[in-house]
Amino acid sequence: MSSENIRLRLHARPDKGQTIAERHSMIMEGLSRIQGVLSIAGCEIPPAPECGDELMALYSIRLPTKGVRLIGDYLYRGERYLYEDRACYDENLRYEFKVSNKSLDYCNVLNSDLIRVIEIFSAYKAEVLYGDYAFSYQGRDATDNPIYFKLKEDKSIDVDGRNNIFTLHPAQFWDAELCHRALGYGPQEVIAKLKGVCPLVTPVLDGVYIILNDDPKMTYDTYVEMNNTIKPILGLI
Repeated sequence: MSSENIRLRLHARPDKGQTIAERHSMIMEGLSRIQGVLSIAGCEIPPAPECGDELMALYSIRLPTKGVRLIGDYLYRGERYLYEDRACYDENLRYEFKVSNKSLDYCNVLNSDLIRVIEIFSAYKAEVLYGDYAFSYQGRDATDNPIYFKLKEDKSIDVDGRNNIFTLHPAQFWDAELCHRALGYGPQEVIAKLKGVCPLVTPVLDGVYIILNDDPKMTYDTYVEMNNTIKPILGLI
């Protein structure tokens, strides 16, 4: 069994109309209601974090399931602090565990548990990061992956951010806005293109949730082949 680290990373566009305390209360309540290994039911709920002198407030929770950790952050809500339209200004929710963890079912996390968290967090994007596969695929420099680094040079493109999809993951969620900005078409067309091609493609919120590979023993070669096969279907570079 692989011992790769798994990170479930969810992104949300921050809303200054909702205070950190309000947002935190909503998320904690929602995550306490769900069942499964991503639930925080029975945990000591941390109070809403404060930014202090920083522009971000952080919190973390060790979940009842052994080896599973939750880390979250919120952005400063001051009116004079202007958010840019880039993923580095996202609020994030991250779960971390090893794929070899016998206290959880990796396949079930992807097929069921993660979807509920996406809904609670009101994410616009989510991805399942399997080990360092995504970083290896993107490359260290332009000699490794000239296409990726050429995109990075274009300041109008937020690579793998709010207006671009370059890297595909074992599972991911894209909301309608991200689909239209990055693909040029909506979630229903994504579903039409991938139906019967991958293990799961289904509507979630106003977007689409996609599982391309839920094998806990996925190899890096399989990961690259997955990208090479699916990206042309979606019209991605």
